[in-house]
Amino acid sequence: MANVYANGLEISGKGSDGKTIAAFPDTCFTPPQTPATPPGVPIPYPSFGMSGDTDKGTGTVKIAGKTVNIKNKSYLSKTSGTEAGCAPKKNIITSKNTGKEYFHSWSNDVKFDGEPVIRFTDMATNDHASPQAGTPPWVHVLKMNVGGITCGKLLKKMNLRLHPHNKKKCPKGYQSEHYVGNEYFQEDRASNTSYDQWKEYSVRRAPCVCIRSMKHKKGGGFQETGKGSRKDTPHDTKTKAVNDYNDKRMAQTGRSPKLRGAVAKGTKSIAEQHKECRDAGPATQKKVAKCLSMVFMAYMQSVVGPPPPEKTMEELNEMRTMRHRTVK
Repeated sequence: MANVYANGLEISGKGSDGKTIAAFPDTCFTPPQTPATPPGVPIPYPSFGMSGDTDKGTGTVKIAGKTVNIKNKSYLSKTSGTEAGCAPKKNIITSKNTGKEYFHSWSNDVKFDGEPVIRFTDMATNDHASPQAGTPPWVHVLKMNVGGITCGKLLKKMNLRLHPHNKKKCPKGYQSEHYVGNEYFQEDRASNTSYDQWKEYSVRRAPCVCIRSMKHKKGGGFQETGKGSRKDTPHDTKTKAVNDYNDKRMAQTGRSPKLRGAVAKGTKSIAEQHKECRDAGPATQKKVAKCLSMVFMAYMQSVVGPPPPEKTMEELNEMRTMRHRTVK
């Protein structure tokens, strides 16, 4: 399918290479069924949906002759990854495996056949028998092109290892970092308690990257403990830059930053401090920040307000974050 964009994001349709990657967990009852576990063993599976399985797309406006996904009409006819969860009950919520995928966000102003189109980073849930979700919303990923390279390839090339915090696998010397601080959205991280206006924000599911948090040792390896072992590392420098930004905003306005500013500062700081991004230069840093921003905003659209999301990206950008905790 030809690359056609809405609001700078590639449109999803029958001929595109879009997919929901690892919508997790999708818990299904799995054989064997024993006296101890009569319905089977509940096992969480990753669940994948492909835009090539589009159903109920546009009838009039098409891209390269193929139907396009639109609001409140389109869905993906099947998903994969849960085939082993085939005990009679199947999914613990929907009683369905390899079920449909439905979309929960879309363009604010670009419409085909009178309905908003689905784009890169728009939210989806998998494994439905009906519009009830078996998995939590995650990013509907397409090949968003930023200056000749897709976001997926760019973030991989920069070794940022984008992941939800509860799936962190960072190399030694690196730390899983919420590139937009969870302190903006949560009263208490330990209990994963969010402020009311941020509804279902989760420190465990929010997008993170791997960034170096320990100093290098002479002769190789990392200085894992001891005084100053983390001082002036990319993680430390990024944290200081974000805290300085918040302190200045509070001093100037008496209010915490809007989401727009908080996301911009967090993504810019990561792009400037992470070694591979820093070495690649300012142009690449801007592309990295743009990709990280779009991923984060797509996540936030899924956690604010009752489902389906009621706030547009523009409304989200204008929302006030809560006061950020400054680390002295």
